[in-house]
Amino acid sequence: MNSFFQLFLAWGLLLVFILVLYIIDKVNVIYQSYAKPDLPQTYNDGLFGELSGKSLWDAMSGIPVPGVDAKFVGTLKPHYEPVLRQHIEQVFMEGYKHSKAGTAGVPTNNRMIPTPRGSLESWLPMHHLASIYQAGVDFAKGNADDVLRIQQSLDQVTAMIYARIGVGLTEAYSATLLIHPEEGENPELPPEEDAFAAATPAPVEAASEPALTHEPTVLQPDLSSLPTAQPANPVAATMASPVVAEPAQEAKPIPA
Repeated sequence: MNSFFQLFLAWGLLLVFILVLYIIDKVNVIYQSYAKPDLPQTYNDGLFGELSGKSLWDAMSGIPVPGVDAKFVGTLKPHYEPVLRQHIEQVFMEGYKHSKAGTAGVPTNNRMIPTPRGSLESWLPMHHLASIYQAGVDFAKGNADDVLRIQQSLDQVTAMIYARIGVGLTEAYSATLLIHPEEGENPELPPEEDAFAAATPAPVEAASEPALTHEPTVLQPDLSSLPTAQPANPVAATMASPVVAEPAQEAKPIPA
């Protein structure tokens, strides 16, 4: 009798334990259904379907994904290229900014990329991301001797990514990413002309004269007090002077 009661009690405790676990699981499901995290908006118009993150990269790179038609994947590649380009540019700029701030680290595989219809989760292999991130870190250091090496590394890894997904690369990434932002210069002048313009003083504009409203008065000098000029040749002056006839004197008688 005692053994039967102990067995019954053990089965009862086991059932109660299972019931408690079931109730806890149901409570968690109900709570998660009401407390959904605020996730960025993703494609919901059926363009990429269920493809996102690593499954999207696998499908684009030729790896078969269950339930996804290969022909359908081919039609998505032109729409996937802008997403891939933003992912590469963001990783490069992240390395550039982290290097400037002295906080260089390791990039993450996943990244939310904004799109016209919301956001899409993109994924890239770590060995490709590390090369792109390091190119941004090295370029931020501003060493002119490393520019060619950085350009070759960036163009090589991006060309490999595009070849992996079977999309043509029309313009090298180094042509748009390897550009230092210029600060403190006149954007309308080349650097040498900007420096010349800063060193040259601005010409002083002549003050405009007021318009005359009446005839100007011309002052004549007073010459009355000045001595009369004597001619240089006195003979000529004598000849030029008029001859004045003296009055004739009457003849006096001669005394006897």
